[in-house]
Amino acid sequence: MWVAIIANLQFMQHLISSDFLKSLVLMVGLTASVVLSPTAGVMIDRHDRRTILIISSLVRCAAPLCMFPALASDSIAWMILSLVILQSANAFYLPTIQAAVPSVVSSEELLQANAVYLNISTLSRIGGTALGGIMVATMDLWTLYLLAILSFGLLVALSWYNRIPQTERAGAMLPEKPRFVEVFSMIRGEPGVLVGIINMGIITLFLGGFNLLVLSYSEIQQDPGLMGWIYTVEGTSILLGGLLAKRWTGTRNLLTTSTLLIFVFAFSQLGMSFAEHRMAVLLSFALFGFTVAFFFPMVTTIFQRRLPDEAHGRFFSFKGMLDRVLFQLALLITGAGLDLFGLSWYMLLLASLTAFSALLTLLFIRRRAQQGSSLSDRRSAAG
Repeated sequence: MWVAIIANLQFMQHLISSDFLKSLVLMVGLTASVVLSPTAGVMIDRHDRRTILIISSLVRCAAPLCMFPALASDSIAWMILSLVILQSANAFYLPTIQAAVPSVVSSEELLQANAVYLNISTLSRIGGTALGGIMVATMDLWTLYLLAILSFGLLVALSWYNRIPQTERAGAMLPEKPRFVEVFSMIRGEPGVLVGIINMGIITLFLGGFNLLVLSYSEIQQDPGLMGWIYTVEGTSILLGGLLAKRWTGTRNLLTTSTLLIFVFAFSQLGMSFAEHRMAVLLSFALFGFTVAFFFPMVTTIFQRRLPDEAHGRFFSFKGMLDRVLFQLALLITGAGLDLFGLSWYMLLLASLTAFSALLTLLFIRRRAQQGSSLSDRRSAAG
C-alpha cells in the first residue's frame, strides 16, 4: 500500500502543480469510504470478521490495476477511480482489524497488543516508503504498480489463515436489525470515549496533510531524498517508542496521559516550523513519531475497554468515517494553508491550535473528575 502511495504522489507531481488541487484529488477516495462506513460497521458486527478481511483484501487488488490506464493516458480520472476502490475496501478492512483485537487478547493485554499492532503497521510503512522512494528513483511506475498488485494478492492469501474467536457468535449478540446510530448514545454515555475521539481528531488534522507537508519540505530544501528521510525517521522513532509502549503496565490514567501527550505533539509541530533547517525538521518528526507510539495505543485501548464487544464494528467504522472526514478537511486546510501562508507560518498556526485544544480537553477531564468526586461525597453523606 505504501509503495502505491509513493507512486501516486510521483504520478501527480508532473501533472498537478498546486498543493490545493492535489489535496482535492486525494480527498475523492476518502469521500467514498465515508459513505460506506455506516453499512460497513453493521456488517462487521453481524458477520464473520475473517470473511470480511478476505473480501476487502481481494477488492483492494483492483486499486493499483486501475493505475495502468492512468499511466497510459496521463489520466487523473483513472487515478481517482483507483483511490475510490482502495478507500472503499479500507472502510471494511481497517475497522474489522481493530474490532477483532479484543477477541484475540484479554483486556489486560489490550494496550500491549495495540502497541504491537502499531509497530507492525509502522514497519510496513517504513519498509514501504523507503522501498517506494528507491523504486521511484530506479524503476518506472508500471513496475511499481505491478508489485503493488502482487503484494495485495499475497495479503489475500494470508487472510485465509486468520482465526478470529467469537466471530461466529458476533451476530447473535445483536438485535435482528442493529442500527448504526446506536453508537452515538454509547459515546454520550462514555465521556472518556468522547475525549479520546477529540484527542485523536486533533492529531488527525495534522496527519491528513502529512504527505503534502513532506513534499513541501522536500521542495523548500530542494532535496527529493528528504521525503524518504522524513518517512524513515518518523517511522523509526515510532518503533523505538513502541519498545517502551509495549511494556506499559496499564496502571496509569490512560485518558489524562494521552491528553498530556497532545502538548508534546504541539512542541514537535513548533520545531517543524523551521522548514529550512534539515536537522530541526528531522528531529521534530522523530519526536512526533516517538509520541505517536504511546498515544495511539492508549486511545485505542480506551475505546476497546469502555465499549461493548458487540458494538466495536460500528464504533470503529464511525471512527474511521470521522477520521476520513477530518482527513478531507486536513487535506483542504493543508493545501490552502501552504498556498496562503507558506510552510513555516502554517506549522506555527497548527502548533498553537494543537496546544490550545489540549488545554481545553485537559480542563474538561479535570472538571469531570471533580464532578465525579463531588457526587461520590454526596452519596457517602446521604448514606
